[in-house]
Amino acid sequence: MHQLPSFWHAAARLGARVDLSMLLDADLAPEVWASCPESTLLAAGLSVPHASALVAGQPLPVSSPFLTLADPVYPALLRPLPMAPPVLFYRGDLDRLRPPAVAVVGARRCSGDGARMARNLAREIARAGGTVVSGLAYGIDAAAHGAAPEATIAVVGQGLNRPFTATQQRLLDEILDSGGLVLSEFLPDQPAERHHFPRRNRVIAGLSLATVVVEARTRSGALITARLAGAAGRDVFAVPGHPLNESAQGALRLLREGATMVVEPADLLDAVPGLQPPPAAAEVLAPSDPILRLLFKENLDFDRILDMLDVDPVQLARDLAAHQLAGRVTRLPGDRYALRGPPAAAG
Repeated sequence: MHQLPSFWHAAARLGARVDLSMLLDADLAPEVWASCPESTLLAAGLSVPHASALVAGQPLPVSSPFLTLADPVYPALLRPLPMAPPVLFYRGDLDRLRPPAVAVVGARRCSGDGARMARNLAREIARAGGTVVSGLAYGIDAAAHGAAPEATIAVVGQGLNRPFTATQQRLLDEILDSGGLVLSEFLPDQPAERHHFPRRNRVIAGLSLATVVVEARTRSGALITARLAGAAGRDVFAVPGHPLNESAQGALRLLREGATMVVEPADLLDAVPGLQPPPAAAEVLAPSDPILRLLFKENLDFDRILDMLDVDPVQLARDLAAHQLAGRVTRLPGDRYALRGPPAAAG
């Protein structure tokens, strides 16, 4: 059990109703906020009700570990933004906050091509040393997380103690088992509410150096994320789609408004500082081994590989074990397999 201090408990409860960035503007370091008298908070611009609530808060025992704005490891890109979450509850590996992060977002009801593009982008971001940020929703979010669970930050719109759907829970477990990270600004027992998701989207955008919209309708959370990213001075990318596809309309609108077009992962990797693109396409697109060729396209479970290759199951198990021992393939929860490292190194 962890103890959330009184000031930060009150700040988390106030959430988006109070903007603590005005304390930063008043040259008050987050380390001193919890000990400031009410008069100092008022002088910095907080309203009387908000300043009183922050001073009069009570500590709260919580089951999830957390970061506050005063913690050195609180995400540096997120801290200075207006309405930055005062508290981030988490599960998983905080080292995921270190690499350059890219948000990969889009429609819940996405096309097969959209899901494949999200998986390709996520895998290449991870191979280039980056972190994939998304919202644990169905569709594009799930495709991006599932393609690189070990290099994922999932930002959710509910408390971490609240139940997730069965599909989300499986994906969340895979992320945590693989070394990824799950974040929430909501107190652990807060249920998901409709108004939570725009707040979640601002965290996704704020954590990321760039946001890429794979597919989105003209009224969608992905477009909210993209606009928040642009307002924060971050790069916005979009994948073009067919103009008659309703799920492509949002991305096409972003492109008309000046977003950078992405038609292959290199378009994104070359533009995001800190990412090291993998070897040239000529070196990586043709692994000779049939198992590696399949896993280069997507993560697959044993039965699916067996069906696609039509081989003896005993021999397939031996081949997969050999690839694991050689460091070419990793086994994920649910008896799924993923490629590790550039395929060229795997032969």
